[in-house]
Amino acid sequence: MHRLLLAGLLAMAALSPACAADGEANKALYRSLMDEVWNRRDLSAIDRYLASDFVEHNKNLPPGAAGRKQFVTAVLAAFSDYHADVEEVVAEGDKIVARVQWTGTQDGPFQGRPPTHRKLRFWTADFFRVADGKLAEHWDVVDSLPRAIALGLVPEPTQGAAAPKARE
Repeated sequence: MHRLLLAGLLAMAALSPACAADGEANKALYRSLMDEVWNRRDLSAIDRYLASDFVEHNKNLPPGAAGRKQFVTAVLAAFSDYHADVEEVVAEGDKIVARVQWTGTQDGPFQGRPPTHRKLRFWTADFFRVADGKLAEHWDVVDSLPRAIALGLVPEPTQGAAAPKARE
């Protein structure tokens, strides 16, 4: 029994550095994607980072790797100074979680709307699954109110507006 336990512990210890290495490799993969695709505007890099069967779970975005290219192309055309600032990345096993601040100025048409020339700043939490050294799946949570205000979809809140009264 002790030998079996010892063998299990040794196996876990042997795998531990590999898991840590995978986590670091996955972080590097994600950071490289963000820098090359979003900040350097290299659309050809998408093929190097996304699996051919990439799954997009955000129903507001077009599906698959081709859909990701379509979305990135539209965003970069509408925001000539669009920039992703990766604030934090955590990776464990085949999962990556990142907190990203996005900035830009809408100086081109976007989603059927004319340019607003407004500055945009919002955050996302992005979740990816990695398979065979590529990003295979994506989920996200978008801080959409500042984005909607900047795009002119929602009026900017007024300063000093009274809070609604609570019901009794």
